[in-house]
Amino acid sequence: MTLDGKVALVTGATSGIGFAAARRLAEAGAHVLATGRSQSGLETVRAMLGGRGEAVDCNVADPSAIARLMESIAHSRRQLDILVVNAGVSNAPAIGELTPETYDGLMDVNCRGALFTFVHALPLLAQGASVVFVGSVAGSKGQPGDPLYAGSKGFVRAFARGAGTDPEILARGIRVNVVSPGPIETPLTREATDDEDARAYVEGMIPMHRWGRPEEVAEAILFLASSASSFTTGAELTVDGGMAHG
Repeated sequence: MTLDGKVALVTGATSGIGFAAARRLAEAGAHVLATGRSQSGLETVRAMLGGRGEAVDCNVADPSAIARLMESIAHSRRQLDILVVNAGVSNAPAIGELTPETYDGLMDVNCRGALFTFVHALPLLAQGASVVFVGSVAGSKGQPGDPLYAGSKGFVRAFARGAGTDPEILARGIRVNVVSPGPIETPLTREATDDEDARAYVEGMIPMHRWGRPEEVAEAILFLASSASSFTTGAELTVDGGMAHG
C-alpha cells in the first residue's frame, strides 16, 4: 500500500498508537503532520519523521487551537488526504468520585476534541479523503472501573459510523471509519497496569492471551487510510485479540 504524494494529519502522535501510526503512514509515503502537547514528545516524533513530515503543538481539548491548526494548514495551501483522529486520555477517577471538572477533563479531549478535529478539518479534506477515528474495544464491550472512558469511546464509535454514511460527506468521496484497539502496550497502559497481577488480569480477558502492539494498530489504520479499503465506510475494525467477541 503506497501513500506517495498524500498528506496525513495524525493527532495525539507523540507516543503509543499515534506515534506508530505517524511512522507507518510516513513509511508508506505520506507527508505526515503529527500533533501533540508534550514538547519532548514532539521533538521525538519530529526526529522520527525527518523530512517526511512535521510535528505541531496542538491541544485538541481547545477547539480554538484546532481551528488555528487547520487555518495554518489551509494557509500552506495543503489539502488533507488522510485524517487520523487519535488523541485521547483515560484519566477519570472512580465513577462515584467524578466531578464536573474531571468529567470535562476526559470528555473535552475524547469527545469534543475528536468531534471538532473532524469538523474543522472537513473543509480541508480532499476529494476521496479517508478519516480514521481511533476508538476502543471499551466503546462496545464496556470497561469495568472506567465507564466514563468507555462512554467516550462509544461516542467515537457511533459518530464515526454516522459520519461515514452521511450523504454530504459521501458525495465528496470521503470515507470515515473507526479502529477500535483492545489492550495495547503503550506508556499510558503501562502506567495504568504497573503490577503483574493487573497485567495478568487484563491478559485473561483477551482470547489471544497477550497485549497488542501499537504497530499492529498502525497497520489497521494504514489499511483504512489507503485505497485498499476503498469500499469501506462507517465501519469499525477491531484490533483487540478477539476481546470484543470473546
